[in-house]
Amino acid sequence: MPVVYPESQIRHFSEELAKLLDREDDLTIAFLTREFRKAETSELVRHSLVRRLFTLKHAIQRTFQILPPQETAPTGDMLMDATSHLQTFVINVFGAIDNLARIWCMEADIRKPNGTPLKPMAIGLTPGHAPVRASLSQPFQDYLASADAWFDYLEDYRHALAHRIPLYIPPRQLNDEESAEFERLEQEIAQAKNDYERYGVLRGQQHSLGIFNPLMMHSFSEQASPVYLHPQMICDLSTVVEIGEHMLGEIDVLPPP
Repeated sequence: MPVVYPESQIRHFSEELAKLLDREDDLTIAFLTREFRKAETSELVRHSLVRRLFTLKHAIQRTFQILPPQETAPTGDMLMDATSHLQTFVINVFGAIDNLARIWCMEADIRKPNGTPLKPMAIGLTPGHAPVRASLSQPFQDYLASADAWFDYLEDYRHALAHRIPLYIPPRQLNDEESAEFERLEQEIAQAKNDYERYGVLRGQQHSLGIFNPLMMHSFSEQASPVYLHPQMICDLSTVVEIGEHMLGEIDVLPPP
């Protein structure tokens, strides 16, 4: 069975992930050792953002261990274990970005134009959170605008995971001919009834169809686009780290309270 990623790309994944995890460690230490203006900010940093960063590190490392990029024939248990870590990863990517937005709004005391506090749902860094974005420096605003497509992807996958169809890793991909054969076998399986030996043979024939691609997906009926698991996880973690680094820079230049 062919390897999905070329060897050079697999090496690149390994190198990039190692560098990224070092940056994440530095970011975690920077947030943990910083003195914040408000006690509630310190609590959010220590008990939410930092926990999420630890969780992201664990989840991506375990996913790459359980389902390495060179894997071409994972077992069902491997896919289920990797899926569990993937779902944990995605929900905490979303949560970490939300935490960073709340940390900023707490420390900078971002409010509505009339001086009243922002409602919780108005706090975020997505394109739909224009007032929060407008409170940031222009370079950071430009960076966030460049990531608008990524925010769209993240919200789509997070909302599907939390509210609709959870993320999964399809065990096989079938071409048109293989799909037709799968359906033919499915009809035979339905007719096998209590012939357990034949049932097992037919299921084995089904499982031999197609190839494995390391994709993550939610709903086909919602026209969601499958994405390759390993580079997307690296991209997601990289974006969290970059936004966190930018946010520290924003907080650094706040005037004294």
